[in-house]
Amino acid sequence: MIDFKTHIKIFKSIKSEDDIDAYISGLELVERLEITRAIKDTYPIKESSDIPKELYEKFSITSKVMDAVLGQFIMIEQIITGKTTFSDDEQRDLEFAKLILRPKNHTEFDNSDTALELENEKNILSTPVQDVYNAINSYLKDRDYVLFKQFSGVFYEINDEEEDEEEEEQQEKTRESLFQNQWYWYSIVRMLAQEDIRRYDQIYMLKMSTVLPEMSYITQKEKIEKAEMRRQQALNKL
Repeated sequence: MIDFKTHIKIFKSIKSEDDIDAYISGLELVERLEITRAIKDTYPIKESSDIPKELYEKFSITSKVMDAVLGQFIMIEQIITGKTTFSDDEQRDLEFAKLILRPKNHTEFDNSDTALELENEKNILSTPVQDVYNAINSYLKDRDYVLFKQFSGVFYEINDEEEDEEEEEQQEKTRESLFQNQWYWYSIVRMLAQEDIRRYDQIYMLKMSTVLPEMSYITQKEKIEKAEMRRQQALNKL
């Protein structure tokens, strides 16, 4: 069994030496034999999303988008979309795992306790690497359905507008896009809090099962209003 900590060491060795032998050769003979067998049994990591019951016994698992709170969801999305950068893929995956594999006694998401977070990280690092990726894959599979099928267009817009626009309009859209990219999630929290900064912490703790239907309603309402505005503008040109 290769745990996540050993997985990180192996891949760091491969990247630095371009050869896994550098890592294996530094081990004692018995360890060398054990790790060689474990590598054959573990790699390549399977594309599975089946979470073993042992993992549920060890962690409180957020395997579905609807079970996450908004703040937790935003941090996960920033990792997935590359807004949060890391030194390597393994560090990125560890940070992802830390957001969905939570301390067993947690009933709601809270990553403010540094000591508890370090303990949780140690638990993840000692977990079989395949189990960790199964949990990640389970969340990603559900995310793909929820964000791009069930609630398509709510957070990640499908561009269905006409493309034959004036250059000045395109430049204005680019400026708007840069602003949106920088402040996107903040603007959503601000809107849901009705611009009351005192309520932001409360909004971050809302379940996605509450946030997504509300955001879907707002998005669809805005699309209808924009379509009506374009219709009126077209009529005014006649």
